[in-house]
Amino acid sequence: MNREPEVLSKTKFDLAVIGGGVNGAAIAREAALAGMKVALVEARDFASGTSSRSSKLIHGGLRYLKQYEFQLVREARRERRLLARVAPHLVKPIPFLLPIYAGDPDSPLKIRLGLTLYDLFGGLGKKDRHRMLSVSDAVRRVPRLKREGLRKAAVYYDSLTDDARLTLEYALDAAARGAVVVNYTEVRALDVSTSQVTGGASALGPGAQGYGPGGAPEVVRAEAVDKLSGKSQEISARFWVNATGPWVDHLRALLPGYDGSKTVRLTKGTHIILPSLSGPYAILAPIPSDGRVFVLMPWHRCSLLGTTDTDYDGDPATVRPEPADVEYLIAAVNRVLARPVEAGEVVGAFAGLRALAVEPGRPGEGSPSPSENTREYRFHEDPWAGNFISVCGGKITTARSLGESLVARIAPRLGIALRGPSSRHEVLPGGQTGPFEVYVDYASWEAVRMFKVPIEIAERIVRTYGSRWREILEPVRDDASLAEVLPGTPSLLAAEVEFAIRSEMAVSVEDFLLRRSGLGWLSRWKLRGAVPRVAEIFASRLGWSAERRIAEADSFARSTAQSL
Repeated sequence: MNREPEVLSKTKFDLAVIGGGVNGAAIAREAALAGMKVALVEARDFASGTSSRSSKLIHGGLRYLKQYEFQLVREARRERRLLARVAPHLVKPIPFLLPIYAGDPDSPLKIRLGLTLYDLFGGLGKKDRHRMLSVSDAVRRVPRLKREGLRKAAVYYDSLTDDARLTLEYALDAAARGAVVVNYTEVRALDVSTSQVTGGASALGPGAQGYGPGGAPEVVRAEAVDKLSGKSQEISARFWVNATGPWVDHLRALLPGYDGSKTVRLTKGTHIILPSLSGPYAILAPIPSDGRVFVLMPWHRCSLLGTTDTDYDGDPATVRPEPADVEYLIAAVNRVLARPVEAGEVVGAFAGLRALAVEPGRPGEGSPSPSENTREYRFHEDPWAGNFISVCGGKITTARSLGESLVARIAPRLGIALRGPSSRHEVLPGGQTGPFEVYVDYASWEAVRMFKVPIEIAERIVRTYGSRWREILEPVRDDASLAEVLPGTPSLLAAEVEFAIRSEMAVSVEDFLLRRSGLGWLSRWKLRGAVPRVAEIFASRLGWSAERRIAEADSFARSTAQSL
């Protein structure tokens, strides 16, 4: 995937997708699979917003059953099954332990009934079904679990993912299928014209909907700026999708006629990183004080604890964890731990924004709490832009399904008959593995044999990149220095930095460490020793000056210090 922003001005696209988070990337892939000419532009890096700051889960949403969102749970459980097939390297089933204490809002019977329904909505086979546990069995599985007051427990299954890499692979596959995909390209103006639509006929072709007798205005082009070069690019397209997440209403404000309405509700979710607390098990448990739940996930030999859910009205680009968020999460998890977590054990924290679809009747009295707000996605159309749809809400889990639904909605309005392979069956770039654990064992030892790398490094690379692992290691044959482990890391190789630059459109130290390495936000705190060497590789590959190299390393260090 090469970064070629100048191509944006040379093509008339069927569809331009603005926003390179998981929804935008999945939409672009879906449209490219359908044979459309597609552009995907992202103002920063792919997954640099919400899509790299999630709970790292592909899940059905067990708690949504209590909100009677059965359709959402059914769709999410189906998507988990599909993603396990098309991205086995990125979707790993993990057991969740759900302890049930005296005073909890739900009894063991209610939990059993809920999990039975969850299983009925679909899993990955018999081994994926829930089981009820005795107190002694639960404590044996998670020794740190508090025994006092524990009535019973349950084990059920969802999946862990690398959210940033999942987003990236949607974008990679879109590009491989002909889409023009560009990061660090910001749309700053939208040109709307009514001249193309006359006498009630739409320029979008047969099947167009929602046009008044005089013809609705249409977005005909966008002015975008390449933030790396400062050059302007003009994008022309027949249809436009606004998939900018927390910035959805900011982009709508560029449309003439915008009335100031809001289509998304921003809520902040904070996660903290702790030493491993529960071994291979995730823990889901209620927070009786406010009716929410917390989730504790095993993550790179640490534990990831989240999440808060509070309304946010600040600048989306400046969201960050606050001390109160950290205190809230520590108090929540300590309720179920025999030995409490201390604040000093927190390795790091990050915060992201959910762009939830505004529900009818809000704002005002009777508005649902942030946690009660629907997680379903919705497509919003403004009457002052007949070929422009804004995506509101959605989840990492349902991004593929969202893209499928949206493209099916757009295609008739463009006069395009859907054709080509289905995203339900087409694997993502690293997904050609077959049974994944068997593949990991074979490929890891093959990497050791072919490239003389230690087995633990080989296995991590296979688990991170799936069937693309050879592309990372092949350059080691000609340049042995690429097999060097980056300083301060247990297993990251210089070859991975070079690969991210060459094939994954990484243009900064942060792009690699936070969103390409597979280690995500752990890199910001625990792997800071790698930063100078990573910056050196970027400088050599991209022709940075010594001043630029130092500035990049300093910028990453400053952002680390300010993150908590």
